[in-house]
Amino acid sequence: MATTRRDWLKTVASFAVGAALGAGGTYAALQSIKTAVEKTAAQTSPTAASPTEAPKTAAGLPVMKIHFIYVGPIGDYGWTHAHEQGRRFLQKTLCPDPKKWCIVETSYTESVPEDQAYTYIKRALSNGAHMVFTTSYGFMDGTKQAASESPDRFFAHCSGFFKTPDEWARLRNFAEYFIDLYEAYYLNGLVAGRMTKTNKLGYVAAFPRLPEIIRHMNAFLIGAREVNPNVSMEVVGIGEWYSPDKARKAATSLIEAGADVLAFTEDSPTVLQVAEEQQKAGRRVWSFSHYSDMSQYGPDAHLTGQVVNWGPLYLEMAIRAYLSWISGDLSIWSEWPPERPRDYWWSMKNAYAGYDYRKNPADIITPLNPAVPDDVKTYVEKRRREVIEGVWDPFTGPVKDMRGKVRVPDRARLSKDDLYNMDWYVEGYVKEPT
Repeated sequence: MATTRRDWLKTVASFAVGAALGAGGTYAALQSIKTAVEKTAAQTSPTAASPTEAPKTAAGLPVMKIHFIYVGPIGDYGWTHAHEQGRRFLQKTLCPDPKKWCIVETSYTESVPEDQAYTYIKRALSNGAHMVFTTSYGFMDGTKQAASESPDRFFAHCSGFFKTPDEWARLRNFAEYFIDLYEAYYLNGLVAGRMTKTNKLGYVAAFPRLPEIIRHMNAFLIGAREVNPNVSMEVVGIGEWYSPDKARKAATSLIEAGADVLAFTEDSPTVLQVAEEQQKAGRRVWSFSHYSDMSQYGPDAHLTGQVVNWGPLYLEMAIRAYLSWISGDLSIWSEWPPERPRDYWWSMKNAYAGYDYRKNPADIITPLNPAVPDDVKTYVEKRRREVIEGVWDPFTGPVKDMRGKVRVPDRARLSKDDLYNMDWYVEGYVKEPT
């Protein structure tokens, strides 16, 4: 048994690291996997969900079943579509030949109501899943409950947090993860501030009092007012992540109120489609992509956008879970990343530290519309380079809230916890979002 386990580790180390690097996963952390494998190659600590009982390929590799729980449909061309692209990247990279070189089998369930997450996770486990990814903030409690009840399986939840140090210490098979977009929203705001003719911006928000969305909106408005201090922004909340009808109604009301640049955090391209319809009717209204490249839905109205490639992060986490699974050494999973174990937070500046910013594949903005003036393009690229290099952050002080209170002192920056718990609005809102 010990020989078999060491053989697996050696084979998987060679295959997984090679596949990850070949697929463009140049994140330095992947390099540490080989070291982790060598460290644990002699250890034999069988787990309850033992890989010895899992299906194997012709090469003798146990196949780990990984299930994704999505809040929306994979065809939303927004949040869920982007995660689905990440799942496909993971499947293609770690299963290039299902009969031989294959260590994962992925599957998904889409359009899961947030209050039913636990039920769907338990169903996935009963169907043999060794690892479950859940991709909505509202899935957090259900995922933690399942992790507590099944310590021999791996769980990862997107966009949440650990509520207490005790919870973090107890749930060693559970991780939080996110690729943050506030820096990209800031860059989009720079473009919006220069393109508006009415000085009125509009924002369609799924849940405008959720810290993640407040962070997006604030960064967008900071960028706009950096280049145009006369800009103000109005927000319309729709109360759902995916509701094209409500998004259309909200976008239309903002345009009728004078907004000529619309941003959004909801999971469909509807706002961009509404802007495109205005362009076709002869009215200059602009919008963006959000999470996925939506430019096909508004070729004239599309200014740029925030696009996330989840693939490298899913690859990183799946390889660690797999190696932990076949070695029985939970530390390969539970003690990574070293700066905040089981709390992955990638963004434009920290996803690929030291990597060429012009090739950063994890968190990007899409090409700018030809209508954007050259000096704006130059300034956006300058700021983007500074963000990736870590010499600039959108929330660099002084930053005041909409009541004039200093929230970020001069030259100070916010911590991850400050950003994750943001419950205040910067200067420039027409009224406080509800």
